[in-house]
Amino acid sequence: MPSKPWTGYGRFCPLSRALDVIGERWTLVIVQELLKQPRRYGALLDRLPGISTSVLADRLRRLERAGVVAREPGAVGTGVVYALTARGQELEEALRALRRWGAGFLADPTADGSGQQNFDVTYVDGIQSLADGQFQLVVDERPATLSFTAGRLRQEPGAELLVRTSSVFLDRWAAGEAGWDDGRSSGEVIIEGPPASWSRWLAATGYLLRVEPDTASGEAPVEEAREEDSDD
Repeated sequence: MPSKPWTGYGRFCPLSRALDVIGERWTLVIVQELLKQPRRYGALLDRLPGISTSVLADRLRRLERAGVVAREPGAVGTGVVYALTARGQELEEALRALRRWGAGFLADPTADGSGQQNFDVTYVDGIQSLADGQFQLVVDERPATLSFTAGRLRQEPGAELLVRTSSVFLDRWAAGEAGWDDGRSSGEVIIEGPPASWSRWLAATGYLLRVEPDTASGEAPVEEAREEDSDD
């Protein structure tokens, strides 16, 4: 017998009411994407690998009903775009706090009791042209190795690049106050390995918006466009 659709917590509580609106799976990730810029439906699908068309349509519809998202006309010939309303923009501080809280779990893949984590970064435009590789992130002397293969990341030993930083910098990065290159300039981020691997690290960890293949050399230089967060 199919289960009934979830209709909320049914509690007279501000936190419960907030989660009634934004607590379902994918909803906050959609809001985070729209905090960066308004997007067309298809662009949201591209940025959210793993979400189904029916779930995306349902979440957008619910957010519209709650006054968090509105449809606006896009450029001529592009149809409508989804944008956050003033009420939706008010979630920015809450999302910044959540990113800062989550940074510790991102730095330590075993922090939630798991042996490893798997991430999908196929939302980066052109990521298919990026060669496989391994990278190591060290936060407060705790190493975590990321293995990149075909748009996905997983933890495994060995790395082509060692990236050292601190939880203090990671907190500023998660809050959108500094980028990875800012950290390198200030000495808060130190890399050990081939310099050419740095741009591959930025793309493979989902930090870039686009990877541009260099057809002449067969390599994949990257075009950096700073994200507001790691996104994740």
